[in-house]
Amino acid sequence: MLELPHDLVTPAPPPATPRMAARYEQLLDTAAQFATREYPDVDVTEVAHEAGVSSSTAYRYFPSSAHLLLGLHRRQLLELRNRVEDRVAASRTDAQRASALAGAAVELFAMRLAQPAVNSCLDELVVPADHELSALIGEVDELSWSVLGRLAGDAERGRSIVLVVSGLVSGVRTGRLMPYEAEQQLKAACEIVARRRVARAR
Repeated sequence: MLELPHDLVTPAPPPATPRMAARYEQLLDTAAQFATREYPDVDVTEVAHEAGVSSSTAYRYFPSSAHLLLGLHRRQLLELRNRVEDRVAASRTDAQRASALAGAAVELFAMRLAQPAVNSCLDELVVPADHELSALIGEVDELSWSVLGRLAGDAERGRSIVLVVSGLVSGVRTGRLMPYEAEQQLKAACEIVARRRVARAR
């Protein structure tokens, strides 16, 4: 389990001015490179230096590595949501929706597997309910559930698939599963969810 420092400050909201927004995005772009490391090896100051942004600016928006990594994952989920919306519009049959669900779930699986630091934030951080970071974690969780829920039928089914993704990533990281095996199991889980959606609709 990972624990957060106790003296964190509330981050500033994402900037609205073009100049600061560009720096904010540059921090997230650079964080994506660091996310391939393990969580303890991600440092906001180092990310800021690599991004060419001052440390004070970086800490204003991301008071900890967890804020930075979760902010990165939130952006990635929003990008995935846009792709999912395109698939929803293009999926006219149950089989197409099932295939689109499996594709989106595999994307999420690959994203989390390739970013151990992000995955640790999602699965291993110990965050008290009254901690300000819990709101960001809740936002990211609900976003992931709703993204897959668009194809699975509802957010609760989307949540089930996200939990399967978490378990499979853990299985690969601990050596119990090969990535290919995990993907096949994930596709099978998506097929089950899709079949239940069709059965319920009837």
